[in-house]
Amino acid sequence: MHEVRKIKEEEYRDLVILHEQAYTAHAAENDEEIDQLVKKEKENLNAARGVQPYGVFKNNQLIGSMKLFDFEMNVFGSFLPTGGLSSVAVDLLHKKERVAKSLVDFYLKHYDERGYSLAALYAFRPDFYYQMGFGYATKKDVYTVAPHAFPNFKHKNDLTYLKKGDEQLLVDCYNEFASQHHGLIKKIKLQYQRTLEKFQYKVVGIKKNDKLTGYAIFSFKKREENNFLSNNISLHEFVYQDRDALQQLSTFFHTQKDQVHRITFPTQDPAIHHFFTDARDGSDELVNFVYHQTNKSGLGLMYRVINAKRFFQQVSKHNFNNSNHSITFQISDTMYPANAGEVTVKFTNGKPTVVQGAKADTIVKMDIADFSSLVLGVVEFEKLHLYGKVDVSNEEHVKAINDTFYTREKPISMTNF
Repeated sequence: MHEVRKIKEEEYRDLVILHEQAYTAHAAENDEEIDQLVKKEKENLNAARGVQPYGVFKNNQLIGSMKLFDFEMNVFGSFLPTGGLSSVAVDLLHKKERVAKSLVDFYLKHYDERGYSLAALYAFRPDFYYQMGFGYATKKDVYTVAPHAFPNFKHKNDLTYLKKGDEQLLVDCYNEFASQHHGLIKKIKLQYQRTLEKFQYKVVGIKKNDKLTGYAIFSFKKREENNFLSNNISLHEFVYQDRDALQQLSTFFHTQKDQVHRITFPTQDPAIHHFFTDARDGSDELVNFVYHQTNKSGLGLMYRVINAKRFFQQVSKHNFNNSNHSITFQISDTMYPANAGEVTVKFTNGKPTVVQGAKADTIVKMDIADFSSLVLGVVEFEKLHLYGKVDVSNEEHVKAINDTFYTREKPISMTNF
């Protein structure tokens, strides 16, 4: 058995060295750089709220680490506590010793005991974490469009630069946006302080009556070494609360066409190609037969229900499409057996009630990973049934269950951790 506990401040140097050895892409090269990273780590952890490093120890030596985040995530219009996991690192000498499993085991139990029902992480390998019971979240698309593809609405009168000291404006704008969109996680001022302190990041916003209704965070990137006048723009965050904010921001990016070649635009809006006047990525590639290449797409964030019974209790005010149906979920959860077993949910005019022991209209057998994606509205039940991911006691009920869990808006995320 491994010992898992909080990492003390005097152990942060060991934490930094472990992390640098595990993630070598931009690893420190000398003691001075390590010292700077330790200083930065202390500052960040002391300033952060709801973030804590934990470690696996063997003979008082740190051999694995992770960071846990106490988040609030919009789930169907209400913010629910959600446990985030990141920065999982294992000492090179202790690979394949189930160190990562000890960390994840602790993580799931830690948040379950605190009354959470949901967990989330960015997977270094989606297949690995799928086997650990984490379900896929909504994919992210990245478009690379010409500036003129952003429509010109002839108006950007409320556009202004945001600078150091404007963190609260950004937090308020984002959190209002988050309250309107399923899946978004609340943010704090610290997350914007770091951005506004770095000159390479540009922040523009739509300001009305001392409030922001939208903003964009972006940076420039040289297109070619031998042409300093030609640049690309990378958009890092794009938020708009209403139609006017979207139109003013769009006009702003349209007007950059004299010195910008392409704009990289990450989004989870499946209809965004209808917004651009030209959604092609400039490669002139065709996808069989005559489909013009528009974007890259990828999997990243993954969700996990860590207490199925509690999840339905916490979303008891949500209307699951006026459903009148009772379902017994027989959930397989080999990673966290405390969450496995039967949960019977009765939907009355869409409102769920957990009624253990009652006879259900339908029995559904499924793995916790697919269950997590289903109940958050990432994937439709009919698809899981078609793909052989679920077994149902009555095939005629597949459509009714699909209608119960159908969501108009899939969960999205704009929080990196």
